[in-house]
Amino acid sequence: MSKHTEMDKDAAARIQSAAARDQESDTAQSGFEPRAQSAADRHQNEEG
Repeated sequence: MSKHTEMDKDAAARIQSAAARDQESDTAQSGFEPRAQSAADRHQNEEG
């Protein structure tokens, strides 16, 4: 079973940075950046 880690602002920033560095990467092509940011925002609001 894999470990589940909540998305946070730092993780979302790393994903966005990686996608910006390589526009041809799977991360950049998949559109995961906005979903990661949205998840981080939701997680922060739940804690908040």
